[in-house]
Amino acid sequence: MYRKSVGCVTILTIAVLILGSLAVCGCKKSETAPKASAPPTQKTPATQTVATNAQTTCPVTGKKIDKNIYADYQGKRVYFCCADCKAKFSADPAKYIKLLEDKGITLEKTPK
Repeated sequence: MYRKSVGCVTILTIAVLILGSLAVCGCKKSETAPKASAPPTQKTPATQTVATNAQTTCPVTGKKIDKNIYADYQGKRVYFCCADCKAKFSADPAKYIKLLEDKGITLEKTPK
């Protein structure tokens, strides 16, 4: 009888630890961040070539973005991997935009 009780407690403990680790992350997706690649280029009117680096990863976790989850801030659109990350962004949007731009990421402009 004692072994069955210990087994149930152990399984329950493991389940609680797993759920707790998901809560700490704040995200429900398990994708890994994509590998960086060379940014695409576009030509400016002066026929100069300028590198553009579109956002492909969440500014909060670094995971792959979902284009259906985004926030617009000061004319810039920022994408996220999940709604929890969007909420974290809302607490300090300037911080996350600076992180993205410091990495050379060109954020989309908010559609008019």
